[in-house]
Amino acid sequence: MLIVSVTDRKHCVRPLAEQIELICRGGADAVVLRERDLGRAEYMELAHRTMDICRSFGTEFIAHGGADRAEELGADGAWMTFAELEEKGRPAHMKAVVSVHSLLEAADACRLGADMLVFGNVCETSCKPGKPAAGFGALREVCASSSVPVLAIGGMDAPAARLAAEAGAAGVCLMSGLMSADDPETIVAGIRASSGRR
Repeated sequence: MLIVSVTDRKHCVRPLAEQIELICRGGADAVVLRERDLGRAEYMELAHRTMDICRSFGTEFIAHGGADRAEELGADGAWMTFAELEEKGRPAHMKAVVSVHSLLEAADACRLGADMLVFGNVCETSCKPGKPAAGFGALREVCASSSVPVLAIGGMDAPAARLAAEAGAAGVCLMSGLMSADDPETIVAGIRASSGRR
């Protein structure tokens, strides 16, 4: 099962670079640098540091905030909204990871060239208070209809990851689950064991 860490430095238990290193060391497959409040220069500086850490462990680095930014950085992938994919198309030289929130968006994203979908929020999550959970039934429908791998996001922990795997998800994305973890390696190992997939 793919395990993707989505950063949130404001709720990180230690300096972000230290936490990212522990997450990569623990075996996460990719890190998404999300930090939406940063200006362009600050984001790019942090992105270069994060990318260096990721590459030292063979972990994929995915830039958040648009394909143009990801291409400028030389990232492994670009995390895109469905609206951005629809408006600008997929990046030419990297993986397009597209966030979708419905079966229709998922189908259209596949048609427009997404390499991977992120569907959620599957469970209720503190990251989006008050937003209803889509649920595992909806995740199952998206996975069954998608021609590309689907990652589940929103409230993912070991039990939820097992249900996501049963619904057909190729992996999970975690924000607070890894940002707030004193021992990220244990979290990653627990998810892999629970999902039954290495």
